[in-house]
Amino acid sequence: MSDELCHYWVGLSKEQFGELYLELPGIENIRHNKLALAAYLIKLRTGDSDQRISTLLNVPRTTLMRLMGQARDILEQVFVPNNLGISHISRTQISERNLLIPNGLFGGENRQPIIISDGTYLYVQKSSNYMYQKDTYSLHKYRNLMKPLLMVCCDGYIIDVLGPYPATTSDANIIIKEFNEESKPLRRYFQADDVFILDRGFRDSVPLLRACNYKTHMPASLQQGENQLSTLAANKSRAVTVCRWVVEAVNGIFKQSYKLLRHEFFNRASKHAMTDFRIAAALINRFHQRIRDREDAGQILEIINHQNMHINNTLADFVNQNNLNRRRTDFLSIDVNIHNVSFPRLEYSDLILIACGTYQLKQARSYYGEHIRGDGSYTIELCRNTASNLLEGFPLPSVNCSLLRGKIQSRHISRKTYFVYILYESNTEGRAAIKQYCCNCMVGRRTVGCCAHIMTIIWFLSWARYQEHVNPPAQFLDNVLITYESE
Repeated sequence: MSDELCHYWVGLSKEQFGELYLELPGIENIRHNKLALAAYLIKLRTGDSDQRISTLLNVPRTTLMRLMGQARDILEQVFVPNNLGISHISRTQISERNLLIPNGLFGGENRQPIIISDGTYLYVQKSSNYMYQKDTYSLHKYRNLMKPLLMVCCDGYIIDVLGPYPATTSDANIIIKEFNEESKPLRRYFQADDVFILDRGFRDSVPLLRACNYKTHMPASLQQGENQLSTLAANKSRAVTVCRWVVEAVNGIFKQSYKLLRHEFFNRASKHAMTDFRIAAALINRFHQRIRDREDAGQILEIINHQNMHINNTLADFVNQNNLNRRRTDFLSIDVNIHNVSFPRLEYSDLILIACGTYQLKQARSYYGEHIRGDGSYTIELCRNTASNLLEGFPLPSVNCSLLRGKIQSRHISRKTYFVYILYESNTEGRAAIKQYCCNCMVGRRTVGCCAHIMTIIWFLSWARYQEHVNPPAQFLDNVLITYESE
């Protein structure tokens, strides 16, 4: 098999396959050992049926199943313990894997270990075993599944994979069960001041983790009666999400590189589904590249830590106090493609620093496509006169400031529209020209980065309209469905 075919079917180069083979003492006792290892890796990599793989390798199906079972057993017994689990990595090694931004935000001078956790899914078949059927049915996904829990370092290295747990068990309950006694392995391993970065699904476990003297950080949730986070809460949430995306990226590697884990496991195969998942995790640790600090990490950390974290969004306060969302006559609607708007031109790198990352920029193109789909025009509203009574009482940075308003359709709710306000200085270059911004979405008050609705307006006015071609994504899907206009 050529190196290209080896990489395609097995997911490893010939050199990597050789390294893996040499790391498995005892595999030489298996008849057709290299074939057994290759067959199992092909199964894990492609998710193809046993019949197809047996045809590919010219091996009877029953022989193939026996060989794959032997390879799975030897990988589980020898390879996984050396590359996965809290026994194979020290807390100091976890600390050494802290990236610049997470360590600057949460690790501190002592460089405390930072652990990012999240649950994921392995889909399984319905079963005639009713107890198993009830335990694996998820009311969230409306499917049968089991739940592994990932714990990763800041660079994507997987510390451990816990589980599998029933679909009815929340992420918070998993953490509570793993940390509620001092004799539990994770409780003995992690020490006071270790940092856990979590999502909102872990909120019920936070009191226990803090009682264990761990530091926990997760995005803020709306309290009863609130429809928008405060500026500080939104800023702290952005500081968490700018670090937490790593665990989502690792989860994506599982499903992209090991297609077996995308599929629905047959009932008979469910008993070794978690073994397959742990072997995949060990292979990722051993052979996949780690996430590294981005070139602008220092600038983003400076923006979050020292410039914007505790700055209040006075423009959002002014918009709410004066109810600007309902004032129409003070704003003039214009088509950006026709009228010349004196909005500052920015580099793409400037947009990344404004958003403190690239996620909002990726969303901006999709929002742009939604915005122009009606008639092909890109419409915003300009304040008719920034010196008028509309902005009376608001401290403008200079007389050259202009206020614009945009309306962005929600991507989740058809009847929901978000109002975006951007205050900018027309005779200033670079990021400094964007003075303030706000949106009435949940996180629209934040001054650390910005929401995707704000970035959509900034992205188009400062960068996209100067490009030769800016097409909405996946336009070929527009005409797939048959739709009827409502009366």
